[in-house]
Amino acid sequence: METNKLNNQQMELLDQEDDDENEFKFEDDDDENLEPFDPTKIRVKTKPMTMDLLLKRIKHDEIDLAPDFQRQADIWTNIAKSRLIESLLIRIPLPAFYIDATDDDKWIIIDGLQRISTFKEFLLNKEEDKNTKNKPLKLTGLQFLKDLENKKYDDLPRHYQRRIDETELTVYLIEPGTPDEVKYNIFQRINTGGLPLNNQELRQAMNPGKPIQILKNLANLPEFKRVINLSKKKKQRMDDHEFVLGFIAFILTSYKDYPVNKGRNYFLHETMKRLNKIDSNLIKTIENQFTIAMQAAYNIFENAAFRKYLSSPVNKSLFEAWSVTLSQLNPEQIEILIKNKEILKEKFIQKMKEDSNFLKSVSQVSSKVQYRFEQIDQIVQEVLSC
Repeated sequence: METNKLNNQQMELLDQEDDDENEFKFEDDDDENLEPFDPTKIRVKTKPMTMDLLLKRIKHDEIDLAPDFQRQADIWTNIAKSRLIESLLIRIPLPAFYIDATDDDKWIIIDGLQRISTFKEFLLNKEEDKNTKNKPLKLTGLQFLKDLENKKYDDLPRHYQRRIDETELTVYLIEPGTPDEVKYNIFQRINTGGLPLNNQELRQAMNPGKPIQILKNLANLPEFKRVINLSKKKKQRMDDHEFVLGFIAFILTSYKDYPVNKGRNYFLHETMKRLNKIDSNLIKTIENQFTIAMQAAYNIFENAAFRKYLSSPVNKSLFEAWSVTLSQLNPEQIEILIKNKEILKEKFIQKMKEDSNFLKSVSQVSSKVQYRFEQIDQIVQEVLSC
């Protein structure tokens, strides 16, 4: 009966919310309060490039097509891909491509990844490749060049092949010397296409390799999946990775040192950079802390873990505050919380209902990070002292 009462109280909080979608969005940084960057540090140049030169870079693995962070790899249909190729064949100019060239040996595509992936699929993939994902594109659904239906690049008449190979592309390169915070801002401003990357996808685009693998490993833990229970779509958009990154960020940097003047994107991006150099022993420690926190959260809150109210999605701000706080406790303290979980839940619900500042701190106010952590810790300490 007591549990049902608490669940009903959680449900009542539903009426205080205007938009469920905000639960899956982290609070936006307040641009007016962030430290500006020096615009003179922007280094972008225009580079005309033929298709043939672009393909040579792909052949030599000098362009990162980013399979680890891309949720877009299969988003275009074969018809959409075919009509892009048809545009080349009938000489329709393509929009510009934006590329991070700060590492000349490994370009990262900011805008135009799907188009470049299509070029690779049509022009470089070979039929004899045993990997079905590397099979060449066959043209289909063409609007004008109907006679080319079902043809691969090797099947095209030579004049069409030459036309594609000699197509001139407009490429904007972000050059070496551009600071990371400037580069990230450029990513955000340029990334406005039909299905733009979200903030976490941008972070992973800029930090390929080791950081992504670390996030993926923790996101695949069954203890995490049980309490988060994200939809396939949310996982495709890297929401699970952002949950994990938020936890790691506040493990590596105390909430007391959160850079309010620089904002959340800066904070998480800096954490991604740190993961490139992090010691394997520290990663193992973080994984253990993460697992303990996820188990404790489920044992205390069950399906209501990290939620404002029972039926709502997981709230990322609460996820960070609760998970980091629980990860700092020893086994005896966690057992006390589990034993007194109804008291803990009641105190949390009371805090949500009576403290408007706390409610704001877990909604859209990024400057309230310290307050939310302090209040969660206070609730925990009160229960531990029962």
